[in-house]
Amino acid sequence: MNPDWSVLAIDPSGIDCNRLLSSWRWLVNESYVPIELTIFGDWFLLAHDGAVFLLDVVAGELRQIAESKEQFAQERSTREALDDWFMADLAMLCWEQGLRPEPGQCLSYKVPPVLSGELALSNIEVCDLAVHQSIMAQMHEQVRDLPPDTQINRIIVDGETPS
Repeated sequence: MNPDWSVLAIDPSGIDCNRLLSSWRWLVNESYVPIELTIFGDWFLLAHDGAVFLLDVVAGELRQIAESKEQFAQERSTREALDDWFMADLAMLCWEQGLRPEPGQCLSYKVPPVLSGELALSNIEVCDLAVHQSIMAQMHEQVRDLPPDTQINRIIVDGETPS
């Protein structure tokens, strides 16, 4: 597969990454340098030792995916990386169905997976990138210590329960 990076990835240059990552500071410290984002708002971050990490906003986790930026560049086009890191098939389906984020936007979830939303076209919408980052980070921070399968009946965003 020859990936269409204009669909799958967002270049972070020109984006206030520090502001967007501020909601994730409970998980990601300021020493990480953004390399790029996926169309779903996941971050690829360069650590001080040269390793590349993925901030997966769906799972609410930070994990190392490559030993170096060079290894990341080599592996990013593999079928496994396209599936795992970029959700390429779903991203391309969204693009084909007219869900095409403009600069400052990404694909987001009407009901986030952390709240049992599906990873399906019917549950995806175009969203402001800053709003997506803030909401996903706040939700994951609030549920991170809950046991699996805990019933969630209320969320709080920016100190308020959404109406």
